[in-house]
Order: sequence, then structure tokens, then C-alpha cells
Amino acid sequence: MIKNYFKIAWRNLWKHKFYTFINMFGLALSIGCSIILFQFITYHLSFDTYHHDAKQVYRVVHQLTFDDGMPLYDQGAPLALATDVKANNPQVKDVGVLLRMHDINVSIPQNDGAGKKMFAEHENISITDGHFFNLFDYGWEQGNQNTALTEPNTVVLSHYLAEKYFGSKEVIGKTIRVDNKNTFRVTGVVKDHPANTDIKADLFLSLATLKNIYPDVANGLQNDWGFINSTNSIYLELKDGANPQSVEKDINRLNVKLHGAEAAKPYHFMMLPLSEVHFDGRFAGVIQRSLLVTLGIIGLLLIIIACVNFINMATAQSFKRAKEIGTRKVLGSSPRAIFIQFISETSYIVVFAALLSFVMVITAIPVLNNWLQTQLSFKLFNDYRLAGFTVVVLVIIIIAAGSYPALILSRLKPVNALKNQLGGKTHAAGFTRKGLIVVQNIIAQVLIISTILITMQVKYLKTADLGFNKNAVVMIPVPDNDKSKTNYLRNQLLADPAIKSISFCYRAPSSTADKGGSIKFDTRDWEKFVGYTQIGDADYVKTFGMQLIAGRNIVEADTAREYLVNEVLIHKLGLKDPKQAIGRFFTAGDLSNNPGIIVGVVKDFHAKSLYTAIAPEYISTFRKGYQYAGVKIGSNNPSAVIDRIKKEWQEIYPDNVFEYRFLDQQIADFYQKEDLLNKLITSSAIIAIFISCLGLLGLISLLTLQRTKEIGIRKVLGASVTNITGLLSVDFLKLVLIAVIVASPIAWLMMSKYLQNFAYRIDIQWWVFVLAAFVALLIAFITVSFQSIKAAMANPVESLRSRD
Repeated sequence: MIKNYFKIAWRNLWKHKFYTFINMFGLALSIGCSIILFQFITYHLSFDTYHHDAKQVYRVVHQLTFDDGMPLYDQGAPLALATDVKANNPQVKDVGVLLRMHDINVSIPQNDGAGKKMFAEHENISITDGHFFNLFDYGWEQGNQNTALTEPNTVVLSHYLAEKYFGSKEVIGKTIRVDNKNTFRVTGVVKDHPANTDIKADLFLSLATLKNIYPDVANGLQNDWGFINSTNSIYLELKDGANPQSVEKDINRLNVKLHGAEAAKPYHFMMLPLSEVHFDGRFAGVIQRSLLVTLGIIGLLLIIIACVNFINMATAQSFKRAKEIGTRKVLGSSPRAIFIQFISETSYIVVFAALLSFVMVITAIPVLNNWLQTQLSFKLFNDYRLAGFTVVVLVIIIIAAGSYPALILSRLKPVNALKNQLGGKTHAAGFTRKGLIVVQNIIAQVLIISTILITMQVKYLKTADLGFNKNAVVMIPVPDNDKSKTNYLRNQLLADPAIKSISFCYRAPSSTADKGGSIKFDTRDWEKFVGYTQIGDADYVKTFGMQLIAGRNIVEADTAREYLVNEVLIHKLGLKDPKQAIGRFFTAGDLSNNPGIIVGVVKDFHAKSLYTAIAPEYISTFRKGYQYAGVKIGSNNPSAVIDRIKKEWQEIYPDNVFEYRFLDQQIADFYQKEDLLNKLITSSAIIAIFISCLGLLGLISLLTLQRTKEIGIRKVLGASVTNITGLLSVDFLKLVLIAVIVASPIAWLMMSKYLQNFAYRIDIQWWVFVLAAFVALLIAFITVSFQSIKAAMANPVESLRSRD
């Protein structure tokens, strides 16, 4: 019996190949997209969950709040906290410290006397000890986890770096040199970290060497709870049964005990579960959970759209199947048997659609991984979650798409079915069909509006006035900020007329670095807000095109310090006129506690992404802090200028790897998440529109077929092609227009909430909704008109001869 069901189902589907293809292709697209979105979501949800005690591990972060009530969040924590908490809190099982380093040079001496190999490493360097490896799972290929980092000047490498540096299997005992200052002996090799981790370190230097790498940190600041750096990560593993809220309170009480209530008041240390590190945007989370929820909803909506297509075409075809159903019932077939027959047809389509979707996914994943910066895979038989998800989706689609048409058709009365007198059934099915078309187009319309607004916001983020000039500025690391070397490099480069100016600095005016602290103005007490530091020489303002609105520029000085401050800082100090600050004493706690003089005020500039409001900023010279050279170049032949810079740079720093990056690209990277969201929403909108168009095309084809004789009669009586096209199209366009009206306020609410995440954002303009409505109606009209015009231009004689 089952074999017979599927045999008949195959014949019916093959008989109506066009509609079968539309259903199958639409379902394949929706299934393929839902699989990709499922893999994307589960990929991000899996970050750092594989560690053996992941649920017991927390990262210590902090919130800084002064009297102005504006909280500032930072992912860093003081090194002193790690030692003090472990010694004072019995609920803490272990403490791991990980200090990030940026932009180092690694040189490998060669035994054959051929000099040395040099490598540049960036975001994958860290300083830690064995306690870190107690908390996090790393597969050890060489060395002993318990002793590898106990001694100074030892290093553990990942498998990738061991191969890259030495190209041999046994590397224990070999040496590397970091920044031409410290030599480290390799004491261990660990397996490469998986893609789904936020701790992407490949080179682990021993914490015991901290005094050689960062003398200032080791000499006193290591015991200061007020010294907090975003690059310092403190991880706590709690004992079984320990209460994280209790530990968090204990940490803050300990801060008060050690430093006094007044000093500890602005700081609130927080326990961030390891499972939330990847998602909490306050503490540099990579992606928000709300985005994953949104993508999950989009995947569901795409499936709903495809199911709507299937239901609509199945009910529209019901008049063609009426006699078949009547005959079956007369011959003794039960409603249950007919129901199973139609479910069998649905199953055929869904299974073949799934197979087609697998081909789509396998083809798309390599492209998407490069596009989305992920490492997604499609291993259906090895990934039980993916296999389970796929089976559940297919079952839901079969039930959702097949049940309604099957119930409608299986309940037809034999007499009415044989006479094609479906009456109320047809009317009810038609009403349902119209409602489903509206729902389908509401989803597509919301995605169209979201795509337009997100694209506009991303463009605004990348083109907004930042308060300085980011164009044609090349950022080059400076390995050594020795005065004689930097001055020589400046003189050599400025000899080239294509190079306009050079500034040695800590970072560009806009970067991801956070540097700042308490400030003191004139004779007042320390201010109740944080000031943020920009370190640069006397050419900083000129090179980055900043605008001086009062006073003069700073001059280079190693002793007497001069400051430029921004407008926000002036307002926070309560000064109405920027000139009132000129010549007044100013002390920055993070640079020195020795007062300097404010000599100028610069126009506000964005030191961070446009997610956050402009903060109080000050600029001062500090040679020890210079890590980059910002080089302003002409627009003609930039590659030749870069070659000139490289040549001069390598003469001064021959033991380092030359690298550079344009500032505008560096700033564009701030908005990778927005680019990702834009790509995903845009892709979803295109697919949703395409699936909806497939449905409209199939429906207009069926309904045109039903009205073949009517069209012939109208043409004989003088109706034009335009009249008939309008007659066939207007009902569909009305439904799309209703969808536009319903979708617009929904999209407005959604996008208003999304835009609230940005301190600086676009306004939602009325024309966006008009444009989206026009696009939707135009696409629907083109889709419907294609078949309508074809029917209207048919020979009326042939139309009148047609038989049901």
C-alpha cells in the first residue's frame, strides 16, 4: 500500500513538473538557508564550551562609575587581584592570568650561520603560567604542562608556530628571540586551538619573565588594584558548589579592605561566565545573542515562506484534482487514505528539496566561511546536532506544508468533487491563500526595509566625520622609540615630497586601545570622571588633520608636559569658553602625577567607534609610549611611497619585519559586526523575495489556467492585452500592498530598537518605506505580469477549445 502511495505520488508530481520544481526549489532554498544559519548559530554558541570545567570558569571584568553616573565597562582586571583573591577566597579553586601582547617580532637563529629568520606576530601573543593551562584544555604534544612555564625566559608554542619557526617535530630546547630584547627557550608545544575559542593565543611567554618584558608593571604596579589594562585577562575557576555572586561580592569587599572605601568606590568588579565572554558587547564580545536570535527567526521565516508557497499552490490545484478525489472515494478510498496520499506527495518534494539543499550548502559553505570569517562545515553524518535539526525541519515542513491541503482535499464530498462543485471549500481555500500571500510578503517587506536601513547605517558609520582626517595615513609599527632613530627616520622620509608629515604616537586618534585614568584640573581635586589619553608628538595634530579651536599646538618635551584637550573635556570641567582652560595646570594620572599645562583645545574627535559617545580626551607627548608612526602621504602612486618608507625603515630596524596598514581600513574594521549583519540580512531578504516570487509565479500560472476560457471570451469581446493583464494582476498587487502597509510599522519598531545601540546613527526617513514599497510592488508586478501577459496574448480560439 505504501509503495502504491509513493508510486502515484511520483506520477502526479511528474505530471505537474513546473509546479513541482517551483515548490522543490523554494523549499531547497529555505532548507539550505536554515541549515547554514543553524550552523552559524551553533558555531558561535559553542565558543569555549569544550573546556572540562567551562561552567565553573569566570572572567573578572569591571565597571567604572564616577559621580556623573555614566558607567564605563572594560574587559581588563588588575594583576594584583589575581594574587589577592586566590590567597583570600576559599571558594576559588584556581586563578589563571593571561596578558595579551600586540605586534612583536620573533627572530629564529639559524644553526648554519645563515643569519636568522624573522616573523611578525600580532594578536596571538600572551604572557601566562601553568595555572592558565589548569583552567583551559590544551592538548600537549611536547613538554610538561605543570613545569613548562615555571622558569623565566621560557615559552610554549602552538603546533602551527612550531612548524612555522622550526619546521621540525622536536623543538624542545630551541630558542626564539622576541623584539631583539629577550631570548626564550621552548619548553612545550600544544595543539592548535580550535576555531571556536576567544582565547586565540599561539605563543605563551612565561609570567616569570614579566619584569624583563614590562619592568614598570613588575616594579610595583603588579600589586596595585588601580592599574587596569584591557589586555589583562583574569580567569577564576570556582570550586563545586561555590556561588559566583558571593565571590563577586567578596572581591569588591576585598578591594575596599585593601584600598579603602573612597579609592575603591568607583570600581565594581564583576564575574562574567566564560559562556558569556563571546556575547557580552560591554566587554568586547564578538557577537550579541540577540543577533543569533534574529538569525534564528529569519531561518524560521524563510521556511514559513516556502511552506506558504506549497500550501497556496496545493490549494490552487485542488480544482484539478477534484475528479480524481471523487473517483477514489466512489471506489472506496477513505479520507485517511487520501490524506496519506497527499502527505506522500509532500514527502517526495521535501526529501528531494532537502537533497538539493545539501548540494547548495556544500557549494556555499567555502564561500561563506571566507565571507563571514567563520569555519562552518557540513558533516551531516558526523554532527548529531545538525542531523537532528535537519530531520526535525523536514518533518515540520512535511506536516506544516502537507497537512492543510491534504485535509481540505480528503474531506471533499464525492458528488461535488465529480461535478467540480467545490463551493465553500474553494472559497475558504482562496481566502486562506490570500492571507498566506500577505504573511509571506510581510516577511519579505520587513527584510527589505531592514536591508535598506542597515546598509544606510553601515555607510554612515564608515563615512561620518570623525573630527580628524583618516585618508592617506599609513600606520607603521616602531620597534624602538629611541629619539635618535625616530628623528633620523623622520628626516629621511620627509625628504620625499610625496610624504606630507610624520607623527610618532601610541596609536592613531581612533583605535581599539583604551588608555586613561583620573585627571586633575588646576587647583581642584581629582575629577569624578575618567579622561582618556592620546599620546603623540608635536606633529600629531597636523598628520591626522585635527582642528585646533583655541590656543596653540603642543611642543615635544621630555620633562615639562603640555596638553591639548577636547571640547567634551572642557564641558565636563564646567568651562563655558575653551580659552578659559589655556595656561591652566592639568594632571593626568596615567602619564605622571606631575602637573603640566593646557596649551590648546582641539575639536571633538571620535576616538572609538560610533557605538559610543565622544569621551573626554587629552593629547600629550610621551616618548616612551610611542609605538607607531603615522605617515601622511600624497594620493599619487601610494605603492611607490610605501616602497620608499619600507627601504628607509629597514635601514634603521634591520632586525624587524616591516608591516603597515592604512588608517581608513583600520577604522573600517571597527564595524565588522555591522558588515556581517548587513550581509546576512541582505542575503536573507534576497532569498525571501526570490521564494515569494516563485510562489507568485506558480499561483498566477495556476489561476491563469483556471480562467483560460474567461480570458478567451474577453478577448473575443474586445478586451486588450493591457485590460487582461490588469485583471489578472490587480488582485495580487492588492495583497502585496496590504503586506507593505502591515510590514512598515513592524520594520520601524525593529530598526528603531537596533539603531538605539549606536550613540551616533541615522534617522529613519519616510522615503525608505516608500522606496521599499515601490521595490516590493515592482517585483511582484514583474513576476505576475510575466504570466499574465503570456495568457493575455494567447490565441482566443485555443483558449476556448481548452478542456478541464
